[in-house]
Amino acid sequence: MNIVGERDPGLQPERTALSWHRTAFSSLVLALLIMRSGLVHDDRVCLTLGSIAAIFSLGLVFSAFHRHNTLSRENHLLSSSSLILKGLVCSVLGLNALALMLHSLPRLF
Repeated sequence: MNIVGERDPGLQPERTALSWHRTAFSSLVLALLIMRSGLVHDDRVCLTLGSIAAIFSLGLVFSAFHRHNTLSRENHLLSSSSLILKGLVCSVLGLNALALMLHSLPRLF
């Protein structure tokens, strides 16, 4: 396991934890909006992608809380679990972007 220790003895761990919370909650809100849009417009693809993104986002929310506790105790900024979470963030944002693109595509033509 590759671990890099604390680089900033000040409030860096707290800022990092808060940024994870913001990212997790904003991705959850976006996923829920995409799901709502899929329900309102009877778009099953949008609803499915939004549901998957919402499930991933809920995982991010719980992971952000866990990460906050880990940072406050151990002060590890980079570990294998954080790399997995970063991949999950990219997956959620990619699913949301794909759902928005597919939802907006018929309106363009």
